[in-house]
Amino acid sequence: MIITVMKTVEIKVAGKPVKARAGETVIHALWSAGQAESIKTGCVGGVCGSCTITVRFPDDRLGGTDLACLCLVEEGMEVFPCSVDAVTPVVPQPDPTPEKLRTAYPTLDRCTKCGSCTIACPMAIPVMDSILRMRSGQLEAVAEDFVTCIHCGLCRFVCEDRVQPHNMGMWVRRSIGASQKLVEEQTGSTNWEQVNREWEYLTEGNSGQRLEHARRFRERGRIEK
Repeated sequence: MIITVMKTVEIKVAGKPVKARAGETVIHALWSAGQAESIKTGCVGGVCGSCTITVRFPDDRLGGTDLACLCLVEEGMEVFPCSVDAVTPVVPQPDPTPEKLRTAYPTLDRCTKCGSCTIACPMAIPVMDSILRMRSGQLEAVAEDFVTCIHCGLCRFVCEDRVQPHNMGMWVRRSIGASQKLVEEQTGSTNWEQVNREWEYLTEGNSGQRLEHARRFRERGRIEK
């Protein structure tokens, strides 16, 4: 009989040592250690954005922000929960403009172009560039930028100027959606067959497949089978 011994590593979560199996995520390591309450969880699939953390490595590698349900454990790594408080949403406005956006979020012009928000985003959204597009009125492009936003708030968490990028991005998406809904109600022009096909494409499969579908849809603007 061959007995396979699983390699273990030790990490620290909020300063407390935790034994983990090599290759598992921070969340699963905490569950195995009986410390599930240490970090908030939701979908455990990289979609809801609940399990936000910051990570520090023992070597010279640059740490940063991540999602505990996607972050794999490594020997000596330190993990710090950084749950991002919710903020009150602002009601979307049909036919959005930069002026309406500034009224809803006066923080828009605070951005100093440091790029921290883009680095922090676990979904690879070009957050800083999108903020610049908001300023110049390229709101359709902004809506496309935030297609894969999971509203984790990490871009807001790292922003020293309190710009609230993800809140603004989602406001733009919802405002454009409200405009389209108004037009559809007036003209009855909705292609529901196409909408249903796109919805099925974005929701079928496991979490990894859904994420890949969302990325492809964002890049190509159409469904692919």
